[in-house]
Parts: sequence; C-alpha cells; structure tokens
Amino acid sequence: SGKLPATFLTQSMLGSYCVQADVGDYDPNEHHGIDYVKDIPFAPNQTPELLEKIVELHRQHKGQTPDEAEINFLENAKKLAMYGVDLHAAQDVNNVDIMLGVCASGLQVYREKLRISRFVWPKILKISYKRKQFYVKVRPMDNSHMENAVIFKLASHRLAKRLWKICVEHHAFFRLREAEQPQNS
Repeated sequence: SGKLPATFLTQSMLGSYCVQADVGDYDPNEHHGIDYVKDIPFAPNQTPELLEKIVELHRQHKGQTPDEAEINFLENAKKLAMYGVDLHAAQDVNNVDIMLGVCASGLQVYREKLRISRFVWPKILKISYKRKQFYVKVRPMDNSHMENAVIFKLASHRLAKRLWKICVEHHAFFRLREAEQPQNS
C-alpha cells in the first residue's frame, strides 16, 4: 500500500517470502518467468524488474515451510524504520505540515519523512486534546522546574480525538507492568 517505505531490495525480499508462503517451493516446470507472480500486488507501482528479483529470490527459499517464510517476512519487516508507526497528519505551532507517528516507544514527529523529534512514553505526563489542538505534556529535564507542553494542530476535532485515543491506548499498553487481576474469584 505504500504505508511502509522500503528499498527495492527489501521489497523484493519481502515479496519473495510472500510467494514462498503462498505458492511453496519454486518449480521450474510449473513456474515460468514472472507470469506466476505478476498478478500479486507487492508494492505500489511495481515494475517487471521487481517481479524478476522476487522470482530470483523465491528460487533461493526452496525447502522453507509457509510458517518459516512468514517468520522470515516478519523478521525483515520489523527492521524497517517505519514499522509499527501509525502516522497522523498535523501542523506544529508555526503551521508547518508534519506527521505525528504513534508507536511502541512513544510519539514521534516527522517533517518531510525525517524524524525531527520524539517523546518516549515514560517522559510523557499527560496527553489531551481540545477542539483541533492536541497537547503533549512532557516531564521536565533534570535542571528545569518548568513542565513542557507541546501543541499540535490537527485538521478537525474528530481527528484530534482519534489521535488522543490511540496515544492513550498505546501509552497504557506499552507502560503496563502486569495485568490486573479480575475482581470476581
């Protein structure tokens, strides 16, 4: 879908694991050229060169079970920089377009596909929203007594609330030390 940016080689490797999981081992009698993979969507705007590389790498996966191919897919995908990052369009206080990324480690700020800032969950004291504005209150530095609050503008109240909800859920999940015991015995 293009949500997870990857290089040509990474797209080829991930595609070859998908083919191995779905089709099984490469069989020269059954699989001719790129015909057997041309209808499978691997990447936006995929080219014949990408499909040729996928077929070439698929040949090397002989003997891998579908489970092993899927594990290898995930092992490679999780190394991508944007893996697990849920992006939301926003603006900073200077009305510059940015993207806010919610992930396991915290809230990240991207400008033109480069991470310019991040707030890790342990340092975030409060997350809130009011109308279109989204607020992040961060724990002060050791030498500062002031609390830092960062404000972002979203396109609508609904999007601000959605981002707040996602952040609160991630914050609670990734900061949880142990599960609560049920009250009924």
